[in-house]
Amino acid sequence: MEIEDPLGLGKFGAVSNRAIKVALDATAIGRGKTGNETYLTGLLEGWREAKPEGVELVPIFSGAVSSKSPHPGTQIGDGGFFKRHLVELPKARSELKADLYHGVYWMRPWEKDPFVLTVHDISFAVHPEWFRPGEAWFYTTLIQAAAKKARKVITVSEFCRTEIAEKWDLPADKIETTQEAARGLFQPGKKKKSGPPTLLFVSAIHPRKNLGRLIRVWGRLREARFPDLRLKVVGPTGWSAGADLHALKAAVASGGAEWLGSQTDAELKEAYQTATMLVYPSLYEGFGLPPLEAMACGCPVVCSNTASLPEVCGEAADYFDPTSEEEMAAKIAYLLGNEDRREELGRTGVAKAAEYSWERMAEETSAIYQRALEE
Repeated sequence: MEIEDPLGLGKFGAVSNRAIKVALDATAIGRGKTGNETYLTGLLEGWREAKPEGVELVPIFSGAVSSKSPHPGTQIGDGGFFKRHLVELPKARSELKADLYHGVYWMRPWEKDPFVLTVHDISFAVHPEWFRPGEAWFYTTLIQAAAKKARKVITVSEFCRTEIAEKWDLPADKIETTQEAARGLFQPGKKKKSGPPTLLFVSAIHPRKNLGRLIRVWGRLREARFPDLRLKVVGPTGWSAGADLHALKAAVASGGAEWLGSQTDAELKEAYQTATMLVYPSLYEGFGLPPLEAMACGCPVVCSNTASLPEVCGEAADYFDPTSEEEMAAKIAYLLGNEDRREELGRTGVAKAAEYSWERMAEETSAIYQRALEE
């Protein structure tokens, strides 16, 4: 018999003798939403391995994804954003009779049923200049309102946890961190023994990823000391790509640079394994998966000293100020000329990446679900 709960504290009677049923918004899978898709894919992969007790996780897919997923779930139509989040997802959750809902960024702030919300970062709130007119306001207004209503807010680094608590005036104990990981396919391979040195950039092309500065630094290094230095860019076009995209196309036209666009997992792994180093000049990251993936493949990493990146990469990367082209150039040049340091970073990177686990993340997420229904 279900105990009445007029204060909305959770369906204790309904879940006391059975597993909690959690409906997960997994509609980003298959939609090319790189960060959200990687997070959800990793969570489901980790869940299959960890098999957390006491929680039945039911992902809600859109389009034709559910038939291809090894994790059983349910499916909704492939409608637009508003139809999906305001109509189809709430209907699917109701039909599942879930005890708890797990939204990823998006959740109806007026929702009465209990939910947790994953917020990878709040770049839209702290750097509205990187977004299209009205977009940052829309994101901030809705996501902040949902975060305040959520039982728990899940984020991916202590940097983000602190920033969300301070900027949105949320209790620190309401926000919990579950760190991501490099998936198992990213492993060391045979490094190339010959050929020109290659700088690898992996990310969607977007102002905060700072590709324009890297292209200028690459050009200066070619002119000064490394005429055969190559630049390989892996990633799709993001929004507001304008100036960086123009610079990239010019670099490709001049020779020595490649833009490979989106790559398969196997192609991305090969890119990490064969690059001289990954250069990650991002101005802001909630977590920063490409450096961790590169480390798992034994690829040396040199990256920004900002936001979450020092927290995630620790002593297994070299750092530079992403706003200083001189400092970026100096750190890259140092690594290009120091094979011993590159080998050291490759070894320490593999060890550092192994400290992260999607299975542990799944276990921690399961525990958060249970705490959310206890409050």
